[in-house]
Amino acid sequence: MRMNPGRHENNFDALRFAAAAVVIVAHAYSLSLGYARIRPDDPVLMVGCAALAALFVTSGYLITASWETTSSPGRFIWKRFLRVVPALVPMVFITLFIIGPLMTTLPLSGYYASLFSWQGLVSAPFFENGAIIGLFQGNPVTNVNSSLWTIPVEVFMYGIVAICGVTGLLSRRGVVPGLILVNLLIWLPWYADPSLGKVRFTLYFLVGAYLYLHRERIVYDVRIAGVLLAVLLLAIATPYVTAAGVLCIPYLTLYFAHLPIPFLSGFGRAGDFSYGMYIYHYPLQQAVIQATQDAVAAPVLAVLSFAMTFPLAYLSWNLVERRALGLKNTPPSALARAYRLRVETLLSGGLAGGDRIAGKR
Repeated sequence: MRMNPGRHENNFDALRFAAAAVVIVAHAYSLSLGYARIRPDDPVLMVGCAALAALFVTSGYLITASWETTSSPGRFIWKRFLRVVPALVPMVFITLFIIGPLMTTLPLSGYYASLFSWQGLVSAPFFENGAIIGLFQGNPVTNVNSSLWTIPVEVFMYGIVAICGVTGLLSRRGVVPGLILVNLLIWLPWYADPSLGKVRFTLYFLVGAYLYLHRERIVYDVRIAGVLLAVLLLAIATPYVTAAGVLCIPYLTLYFAHLPIPFLSGFGRAGDFSYGMYIYHYPLQQAVIQATQDAVAAPVLAVLSFAMTFPLAYLSWNLVERRALGLKNTPPSALARAYRLRVETLLSGGLAGGDRIAGKR
């Protein structure tokens, strides 16, 4: 089985939706218990990491495809900007100006003073610790939205793809494997550290990129997928599970993405809600935990937070993301000219209206 080229001839949308949903469940579990009480080999945590790995694999695969089908580096950067930033802006606004004032333990004047202080501005929108703005200090985890750590990592990897593409290195046979090797060497000293070991997720991106570049030579076969799945399952009880994940998850992810399942291949026609689900769920879960004093069981929190997150993801796609992506073939300069013309038209209309009113007087 080889790749299907069309967006609605594969299962990437369904895969990303499922992976984002799994991340929501994993965070409901870890935020309600606290990371200090969870072992690194906890099954729920590992499944959540596998889902995040799948998102990085699909990103590496699809971003590399986007580079190949984009006519210029400027357009590539513009498309990436439109995919990431517009949806992020309202999420940050909702977090800091709706959830924040409602949930902070500081007086509102103190909250806004802290938010707009130099330390607050530098910390936004990640707030690894919400103490700066008085958020979630009684929760088992005090972070405001730790899901966002992946955004700068993703953007960095977009830059790697662009640099390799512009210099012609992306099409050279040994370059991406070389980057994978360098990344492995960086990761190995931090292998046992759950925090620093996050560097491995860039490996998933790079392997996804490699699998795209060699897509014509790679066959997605159920027997190979079965062997890799068995290896991954057997490694769960060993110290080598993360290494097995890097070996097995990329192929398994793309095998599933290319399965000919009509229902799943048409999943994205209603919209791509995975990004909105991913960026919104964490602060909502933290707000529920604080409001209930961590009295909600993890399964209930998962269901409740999904029910709260999906409407925001739906609105994000239909009101922000879809419209932003509709501008991907419109250069920023053309948008700036249209905006200036619109402003001039409004101003001239306002002045003309004022003149008419003055004339009547």
